Amino acid sequence: MSKNFDKNIKALLKINPSLASKLFSINTNNKFDVTQQGNDPINLNIIDKEKKYPIYKTEPLKEIKEKREMFKKYERYPALYFYGMGNGIFIKLLFANPTHKRIIVIEPNLEILYIALNIVDLSEEIKEKKLILLMPDDISYAKSLDIFANKDFLLFNKTYQLHIYSDYYEKFYSEDIIRINKLFIRAIKQVINNVGNDTIDTLIGIEHHIKNMPEMLNSYHFSQLINKKNSDTAIIVSTGPSLKKQLPLLKKIQNFVTIISVDASLPILEKWGIKPDFVTSLERVELTGEFFKNTSKEFQKDIIMIHASLQHRNVLDNSHGKKFLVMRPFRYSKYYGMHKYGYLGIGMSAANMAYELAYFLGFKTIALIGQDLAYSEDGTSHSEGHVFGENEVKIKESDEYITKYGGKGTIRTSRVWNMFKNFFERDIEHTKKDNIKTYNCTEGGARIEGAIEIPFKKFIKEYIKEEPKKKIKLRKLSQKSIEKNLLKAYKKSMDMLNYGEKIQKRIEKLFLAVAKECENLEKLKKANKLDKINYNKLYKLSNRIDKIKELIESKKFSTIFGETIESYLVNKELDLAKIVVSQSNSEIEKKAKLIDWIMNHKEWLFMLAGSINAQNIVVKRSLSPIKEELKKRNLL
Repeated sequence: MSKNFDKNIKALLKINPSLASKLFSINTNNKFDVTQQGNDPINLNIIDKEKKYPIYKTEPLKEIKEKREMFKKYERYPALYFYGMGNGIFIKLLFANPTHKRIIVIEPNLEILYIALNIVDLSEEIKEKKLILLMPDDISYAKSLDIFANKDFLLFNKTYQLHIYSDYYEKFYSEDIIRINKLFIRAIKQVINNVGNDTIDTLIGIEHHIKNMPEMLNSYHFSQLINKKNSDTAIIVSTGPSLKKQLPLLKKIQNFVTIISVDASLPILEKWGIKPDFVTSLERVELTGEFFKNTSKEFQKDIIMIHASLQHRNVLDNSHGKKFLVMRPFRYSKYYGMHKYGYLGIGMSAANMAYELAYFLGFKTIALIGQDLAYSEDGTSHSEGHVFGENEVKIKESDEYITKYGGKGTIRTSRVWNMFKNFFERDIEHTKKDNIKTYNCTEGGARIEGAIEIPFKKFIKEYIKEEPKKKIKLRKLSQKSIEKNLLKAYKKSMDMLNYGEKIQKRIEKLFLAVAKECENLEKLKKANKLDKINYNKLYKLSNRIDKIKELIESKKFSTIFGETIESYLVNKELDLAKIVVSQSNSEIEKKAKLIDWIMNHKEWLFMLAGSINAQNIVVKRSLSPIKEELKKRNLL
């Protein structure tokens, strides 16, 4: 064992103990030979003895030198991704460039990793998480999401490229490279989709949340439900086409399991005489209220209704159970500091929310029924009895095919359902660490990776004990606490407004200066007088833009306006990242890059100021319910 290996292993033990343990168990390399080529002691090639194939076709140091030259075009990239480690020397050399903040290396051979970590000292890079070493088995969809959702690198996701270290890896691991590349691209798409592309949706959510705060603060508080499971098993009921066939079995066991129903399933369950324990409701649109309108008040009585605080009044006014208004874990929600009322709804559907609820309640056994996430074989989109009909969603040309439940063949799904499935797969992988088992008893639709597929009848026979459910006791906060929170909500809203108006003026002032300069640049271009460009002025504007970027990354701004600006600005920043990573070695390239940078920030600043203004308007008009509640209590 070399000194380098000892230092690398100590660093890796703190970051990735599982990989460190595997590497530590290797005594020597058996499948690979390490040979010195020429006189230089670090001119080391690695040869696969079984495949009789080297990592480097010629001299290693010569190939590394050529690779460094080739990689000059990536010298502005903060993140790089490699399949293959080689002897580790090239990876070490890349870190001489401080722009490379993170390099992810996937190495399929544990022994090659062992050899490389003996040759090169990478301990500091490992410790600082600048170098992330992974084996192909480590790369799951959930892991891919973690990689590309990292806020420090998210804006550079459009510059992603998986570099194959050498011909050796391409020759023998092409299928694995394709698999990982597909996973990474899928994760990038999901991360960008999560950001959204519609500021209006966010503003609607903010408006509803502020308007609903008096009701939220007067309702039950969510924190009391942690680990309050009232049976051993949770059944999550969704509205896929296959639901009907499971309902007779669910009716028989309803007294022995905790039924968590999505809002759309509520009217169907009433028709079957099945009363859920919990109902989850997430959507901010008015039509969601129809699920509650089509369910009797008497049936709803005593059901624990978990509503997102950003839902439309039509939903809340027609919900008649024991109401909880929980916040989706958005930054503007957390800004209010009402943490006792809880956060739920990381995912994108009421079913994703139901799964999060089951986890929060402390269930170790969770079963899914009606979770098709695909059209049925006859093209229907929802269960019989669905309020908006079995064909609410129509098949579109853009719909894609995914693996069927059972793993044989494919089935058609929509882009939105596929996103819901992605969230399920991520959550299921994360919950496995807590020994939670998820069973997909849908018996139809799409396969949900990570869930155990089992017929519902068999699941009941093997896992359901005929023991009556316990009652869940609920309480509200004291009136004194409620009044304190109402005042806090009002004060926080006013602070949000005052801060927003101040920042908006500053951004608008810079926008006018940039717009004027862009107009000037256009005139000089038309007049063919580019030599008259005032680059000092452009540098000063660039510095002012940088100051605004620092501002929007500050904790206060990000918390208050993060969601509103994110949907547009992240997509814009993903494109700006291409300018950031472009080469600028010559003076001409630097000047061209500067012009490009200023021109592209005209729209960026306009949209930023506009988004802040829109949120200010929304907050202002949403305050009436809080004011009225405070007046009613003689607090304003």
